[in-house]
Amino acid sequence: MLLTCFNRKEKTKKCLEHLFSQNLPVGVALQVFVCDDGSSDGTGEMLEKEFPKVIVVSGTGDLFWNGGMNLAWAKAKEFDSFDFFLWLNDDTYLEIDGLKSLLENYAKLPSPAVLIGACYDPRTKDFSFGGTNSSAPIIPNGKLQEVSLINGNLVLIPAEIDQKLNGLSSAFTHYFGDYDYGLRAQKAGFPCYTSTGYLATCESNEAVFWGDSKLPFSKRWKLVHDTKGLALREYFHFLKIHFGLFKGYKTLASVYFRVLSPSLFLGFKKSLKIH
Repeated sequence: MLLTCFNRKEKTKKCLEHLFSQNLPVGVALQVFVCDDGSSDGTGEMLEKEFPKVIVVSGTGDLFWNGGMNLAWAKAKEFDSFDFFLWLNDDTYLEIDGLKSLLENYAKLPSPAVLIGACYDPRTKDFSFGGTNSSAPIIPNGKLQEVSLINGNLVLIPAEIDQKLNGLSSAFTHYFGDYDYGLRAQKAGFPCYTSTGYLATCESNEAVFWGDSKLPFSKRWKLVHDTKGLALREYFHFLKIHFGLFKGYKTLASVYFRVLSPSLFLGFKKSLKIH
């Protein structure tokens, strides 16, 4: 199991408590690798005290999700050979039979594939993270459903797929690495599916929107380029490699138009719909 964390000690602790409380199937063993990316809130001490069997690797403090997960992944590959790798976010809390259900779902697949565990927001009981097609979430319906884009909150990856893909792309820092991995898997002939039911809880993110007209221009400009905002440079690269240059430049122009003048952008967009 692979996890990265930074200054979210209580969430990380709760995540691992749920993980180690799992009703695992007979014959299934779990080895956990955590990247503590320079936490200063006592996360490292907590991991050493509460979870001594966890293999901890230390990050530089600027790895974010993509880099932290890759560092934990590299450590796992050095440590031993595994049948599967499991991504888990430290704000994602497994249901008691979450991993058992995920593995049972995987056993029903006709061929090697990436399997996403669907998550719901515990406050609303609605879908929060999992698999999507275009911009529409794929809601669990009791059947295995194929998806085009994956969120990295809870993902099961057989070793034979990662032998082809070799980890997350270093082109991404925080966002887009999970989307990119899923699309690369599909291009390599490995489909992506979502679980038959919800397997974990994870609250939906409530990030500040970079195109909000109520924000001053300087704030919009910062958000659109920030690693945990839109990360526009990396977003452009993601679009270019998976959807082509035209899509990348079209999105680039649209984003800058909205950043420069949100009201004018929305008016122009509305006029296009009318005509």
